[in-house]
Amino acid sequence: MFVLQACVSRGRTPIGVLNIWRESFSILNKEKRADLMKHEYFYRMPTARGVNTEFDYLEIGNCELSGWRQAAVHSVAGKEHRIHHTHIHHNQRKGLGYGISHGKAFSLIEYNLFEWNRHSIAGSGSTPSGYIARHNLELGESLSHNFDMHGGRDRKDGTNIVGSRIEIYNNTFLDRGRAIGIRGGPDEYVRICGNWFMKHQAPCFALIIRWPPASSVELGDNLYGTNTLTVQ
Repeated sequence: MFVLQACVSRGRTPIGVLNIWRESFSILNKEKRADLMKHEYFYRMPTARGVNTEFDYLEIGNCELSGWRQAAVHSVAGKEHRIHHTHIHHNQRKGLGYGISHGKAFSLIEYNLFEWNRHSIAGSGSTPSGYIARHNLELGESLSHNFDMHGGRDRKDGTNIVGSRIEIYNNTFLDRGRAIGIRGGPDEYVRICGNWFMKHQAPCFALIIRWPPASSVELGDNLYGTNTLTVQ
């Protein structure tokens, strides 16, 4: 077990990210990229991770993690990771920029404060993998959506799989944009329940995206709005 407690970890804010994105995807730079595909070229640009693990039982608590170009916490692999009571903010980069990201890993993510991340929680969707996100406060200002899991379309592996199992419950979202993106169907289940979406009046595609829709993604007992509360 590796335990990280009561620390501050700050990366360097990336400079010229939009220029790098244009260089990677503009037709004007095709010759400069040589034989590299657009995304392949982009992801060869320098990145940085705050904490990186391939082993089981990582614990991070009572820390502040910010300014990391790829991810503040990246679990390449491993199980029973726990990230709790931590302020994770300003980890943003177009195409990257995650608070907590997963490869083939499982995490419990609870009692954290998230803000200004591209995705506060993300995952490749490769199996086996998944996370439980509960009792977190998401302040928002995301470049995309807050909690995420990639699907086969993103990996281009010919599947519709978004990992093994995901539970998102008892979280509060203050972002006006999309809160959750589950980009396919899991091997086991996805449960999204008991959350409070304060800036949205009802469930909709603009709030929770299932891409494409999957019957194994369960929604229920979530709270919407502030003045006139709706439970669905």
